[in-house]
Amino acid sequence: MFTIFKFRIVTPEGIKVEEDVEYAEFKSIEGGMGTLTNRLPIIVRLRIAPVRIKKSENIYKTFAVHGGVLQMTGNEMTIVTTAAERPEDIDVQAARRALERAQEELRITEDKFKRMKLETRIQKNLLRVNVSNER
Repeated sequence: MFTIFKFRIVTPEGIKVEEDVEYAEFKSIEGGMGTLTNRLPIIVRLRIAPVRIKKSENIYKTFAVHGGVLQMTGNEMTIVTTAAERPEDIDVQAARRALERAQEELRITEDKFKRMKLETRIQKNLLRVNVSNER
């Protein structure tokens, strides 16, 4: 049994998630990481990727986190992001349609800035589709 720490996801709409957890796993721009409580303080930039938490022995939760910043101080972890979704809140069909539209637009677009935006949209919708499979 591990000691717990406070895990929080904050979006522009407010606190999206607040849980006591034993472990959290995330992807920073430097690579994948996992952390337990009482870790040395860190601040990292997050990728568009799943964040997985372990609440207790066999209870895990996954969130689709659309990038952001993570701060860990000993016994508190806070993620600040523009969007975070639970698997059950994701409209999979809408995400697949948006993914297909973005991929099609990317094939015909030459504008560099628009291509970057489309690539980000593709990453977010791929994340949504993948995380929705963890229902």
